[in-house]
Amino acid sequence: MRIATVLLATLSIAFASPAQAWTRPGHMVTAAIAWKEVEAHRPDLIGPLGQLLAAHPDRGPFQLAIDRTTGAEQTRRMLLQCARWSDDIRETPQDQPSWHAAVKPVVKPGAPTPPPADQVSGQAIEALRLNFAVAGNPRASAAERARALCWVMHVGADIHQPLHVAELFSSAYPKGDGGGGRQFVKDPETGEPISLHWMWDDSVNRSGQVADVDARASEIMGRYPRVSLKEAAGPAADFAGWAAESYALATSAAYTGAIPTGARAATAVAVPEAAYRDVRSVAARRVALAGYRLADLLIAILDAAAEPR
Repeated sequence: MRIATVLLATLSIAFASPAQAWTRPGHMVTAAIAWKEVEAHRPDLIGPLGQLLAAHPDRGPFQLAIDRTTGAEQTRRMLLQCARWSDDIRETPQDQPSWHAAVKPVVKPGAPTPPPADQVSGQAIEALRLNFAVAGNPRASAAERARALCWVMHVGADIHQPLHVAELFSSAYPKGDGGGGRQFVKDPETGEPISLHWMWDDSVNRSGQVADVDARASEIMGRYPRVSLKEAAGPAADFAGWAAESYALATSAAYTGAIPTGARAATAVAVPEAAYRDVRSVAARRVALAGYRLADLLIAILDAAAEPR
């Protein structure tokens, strides 16, 4: 049995995440930002990155994503697919449901018997540490490393979403709101009922077309250049710290009561325009930060794998 298979099996417990994190197009934007950073600062790694991604054992989605492209463009498209692959395999034997979240309770006054404040549901932090180690391990097979890299790209972005590391407990939600999955609003774009969690997920980008993804990535990078984000200068793999940032935002931006909600889809409430603008701003900043950090992880993984065995 391969080294990575043994390690990955240690984190395969069941966990029912209440919702997704960033949508697939949102994950693609994060990967596009990471790509632009690597392309600008370490173009020597584009070839090794392409070779690694080409070794991914689930070839179908990657072949579809690259279409007829070649060279660096093919690698870029594989990286965009890599970032969303963990959502594409949901509810299949390859899925790891516990890896998409690291949820701690946010307890409001009046919540009956809430869980302990330090209780965490989900294994996103442990999964990131494990997959980061496997992806950069030259003794692991290329297929194992490619699969681990995709988990790093995906879960590393997941934990930047505030409602993927927090769950509200209150008198209205004594058993928790499922990270916003049990609170409902009217979609500001369509008017249809959606969960509060899904509104955050969808707020970054809704199109999976490569050109739209690139345009959105460039827009976000222009608004939030790396030099403007002091957090981007922190340690390259501080996964618990990233989750802590998101948890703080859950309390200061997501669970403030600024957005009225209903407890059922039928009672979904319209989102105030200013509140939705704030959500989009926070979400875009988090995606920018995730993209810059994932670029650092990509560089570290590829450099580590290139070291002599």
